[in-house]
Parts: sequence; structure tokens; C-alpha cells
Amino acid sequence: MDNISKEMDLLLNNFWITKDKERDDYYFLKQNQHKIKNFVNKNLGNKLIIHDRFIKLEKIPAKSNSNMGIDSFQTPFDYVLLFILLLFLEDKTKGDRFILSSLIDNIKNIAITLQLNNIPDWNLSSHRKSLIRVLNYLEENYIVILNERQNIKFEDDIKAEALYETTGLANYLIPVFDTDITEFSKPSDFLTYEEDNINFQDMRRYKVYRHLLYSPAVHKSDLTNLEEDYLKKMHKVIENEIKDNIAMEVEITKNLSLVYASENSMQKEYFPNTKKISDIILLLNQDIINFAKDNNIPLSEDESFKILKSEFKKIIEKLRENKKDYFSKNILDLSFEKYYNEVIDFLLKFNFIKETEQDIIVLPTVYRFLGKSTKLKEPSMIQLEMEVTNE
Repeated sequence: MDNISKEMDLLLNNFWITKDKERDDYYFLKQNQHKIKNFVNKNLGNKLIIHDRFIKLEKIPAKSNSNMGIDSFQTPFDYVLLFILLLFLEDKTKGDRFILSSLIDNIKNIAITLQLNNIPDWNLSSHRKSLIRVLNYLEENYIVILNERQNIKFEDDIKAEALYETTGLANYLIPVFDTDITEFSKPSDFLTYEEDNINFQDMRRYKVYRHLLYSPAVHKSDLTNLEEDYLKKMHKVIENEIKDNIAMEVEITKNLSLVYASENSMQKEYFPNTKKISDIILLLNQDIINFAKDNNIPLSEDESFKILKSEFKKIIEKLRENKKDYFSKNILDLSFEKYYNEVIDFLLKFNFIKETEQDIIVLPTVYRFLGKSTKLKEPSMIQLEMEVTNE
């Protein structure tokens, strides 16, 4: 059986692989596209797009989730500006250049022409910061290239100038749909449309594999009854399929399913990863478990438990106070509100918790990733040990 672990590692953890930026990876994937398509077509049912300038796996999730937005975006206005920018870039070809002052005029004119409720006001610092977040996102995904920028930042001064170059890939950022999506009113409408046009048995298998490979963790509450039944009956087949093809370990229990990446893969979307906050979350998970034990908090049937938001805030606050050695200066300098929100966002993204109005629901994922500090010979040296448990 063909092992495509490196190929899937690249596809799962990158929006796309471009020939200009990742030339070796691009040709590696292109050379092995038939092996990849066999696995993707059978188990995921997603499009593997082989373009003469990029390769992309369209990762349509099994279900919509509120934490599936663009990580760096902070407001709905960011998304408004993103789509206006894509309209601006639509007719531009590779190598076309534009300056920031021209761009902001064009964005405002497009918003007025479309009679949007959100008309940019560049005198507002919040609107300028929003545009910079969008431009940074487009840079990260190789839609635009920053060629030159003044020392003055646009966030601070509306008169700041910069020179950008287009890569000609803007039209490929958004998936192409073969139906009129203007009638869709919520994210789940896209998934419902797909389900209605695919064989039931195939769709059930696709969704289970998408849960496993596109989500950090899969809980019983994430699955429909039919998906849960398929996972229960076919778990050995699924474990072997994933292990043999992409060399990842699968853990499937009554209430939790996880796919573990190999230790030599440190892709940014895996947990733990190289980000400093990853260490913080490992320590926090241990503090959360300790709090639950100390306060005799009962587990629900699905192994989750609830902590009041006010108590959860205290746990996060005490962690920063008591274990500063694990915190970067940037995080230590954050206000508590920003620090708290960053931690919560991370916990939500990796399916460690869910939120209600009053409570934090702690999911069984926390038991699998616990950290403990170990002091070495020199008092100033402290290391972090991570336990992957099977409690």
C-alpha cells in the first residue's frame, strides 16, 4: 500500500502549495498526485486541485463550527474587506503593482458602489488595522507580495504608503461552486447542498474521515447517530487505513477520537506545536484537571465537565502568575483580557473546551494532553514534559 504521509502532511497543514514559493514540494505532490487522489477520493471526497501554479486540497469540513474562521481576523469587517480586496484583484494579472493610497480609494469606491452597510472610514484606526490584517493574510497565502513600505505604519498614519504586487492567484482563493449560493444564509447550507448530491453511504464515510483529519479532536457530541454508528463498526478499518496510508496513529474511544501526528512533524496546525502558547496550554490543562479533582466536579456521561466562567478565568490568571518562566515577554505584557481571549481562542480551536453563556465545558481532550514542569540541576533551568494519557 502506498504511503503518502509526507504528501498529506503538506496538504492538510497548508492552504495550498504554490510552485513559485514551494517549488520542490509542488513537484513532489504533482509527481505523486495519483496516489493522493486514490486516498482522497475514497475517504474524504474533497477536490484535489492540480493547477499549473498551485496544488490545493479543498478541505470542506464535516460540520460548521464557530472556530473555523481565519485565525488572524478579529471582526466581521475584516471579512468584508477581504472580499472587497478580492474584487479589486479580480482582473489583475501576475506582476501587476498597486500602491496603498490607490488601494484604499478603490476599496471605498467598491463598498459605495455595492451599497454595503460597512463603508470604510480610513480616519478610523480600527478600519486601518482591519485592512492591514487582511493584507497580511493575503501575503501569507501568496495572493499579494509586499515590495516596499515606508517606515510609517498605515495603522498609525493614513498617509503611510506601500507598494504591493499581485501574484495572479486571487481568483483561486475562494472555492468555485456549481450552484447559485446567493440563497444560502448560513454555513451549514453549503454542507447540506453537498450532502444532497452525494451517495448516502459515501457521504457518511467522508464525514467520519473529515472529522478525524480536519478536526483536532472529535467528541461524541460532534457526530450524528449515523456517523457514530459507522465509527463504532468500522474503527479497525479506519485505524488501518489512516496508519497504512498516512502514518498517523488513531485513538477511538466511546467519547473521543483523535489522530496523532508523528513526532517529527511540527506543522503549525498540530498540537502540541512550536508556538509558546502550546506549552502554556499543556500546563493549563493540568491545572484544569487539578481544579476539577480538588472541587469534586462530577463528569458527565461523555466525560466532560463544567466550570463556571468566573472560576475558569481565575485558573488562567493564576497560571500566568505562578509559572511566568513558561510565558514569553509578549504574553506577559498583554492585558489580562487579551491574554485570556488568546488562551480561550486556542482552547476552542483545538477542541479542548466549548463555551456557554455561564460555563466552560471542559472536553475529554484535556486528559490526553497534560504538561508538568521539571526542574533541572541549574535552578534557572526548567523544562516541560508532555504526557499523552489514556485515562
